[in-house]
Amino acid sequence: TTFLLIPLGLTEHSLGQEPALLVLALLGLGMTAGPIQPINAELAVDITYPSDETAVESVQQIGGNLVSALLVPVAEIAARKDYQLLPNNPTLASDLRGDVILLATISIITYFFFSNFDAPLRRTMADEASEGDDNVVIDVKAKAMNSIKSITSKVDASFNNR
Repeated sequence: TTFLLIPLGLTEHSLGQEPALLVLALLGLGMTAGPIQPINAELAVDITYPSDETAVESVQQIGGNLVSALLVPVAEIAARKDYQLLPNNPTLASDLRGDVILLATISIITYFFFSNFDAPLRRTMADEASEGDDNVVIDVKAKAMNSIKSITSKVDASFNNR
């Protein structure tokens, strides 16, 4: 998603004024960032088990909305800044708006935070334990990948049914 943000911030280069590139970048952002919310909700419910699922998702949604609301003025201020890219090369010279740099930075920080995220999946452990085996060893990364695949297939199926 970080690389898909860059065409949105190019303002002076011919690429930054190409409507097809902007539409493709927005489409790519929708396809890659859109499924993150349900995956995030499932993860939150799984690691906070036996908490109420509705309460966990509500807190998550309210927290996300609060952070988004707080970032709007910061992004507005950052949008007023332009950073030069390749100023010595007239063919490729362009500038990048500060709000895009802010969003890319947030995206990179989020990636590094969650790339090492390894919380116990309590709901999954409870489901596995209820099957009768008390000495269950769970491969957390494999379970997370299976959950992600399951959710993305459900999202894909819902889009295909429209």
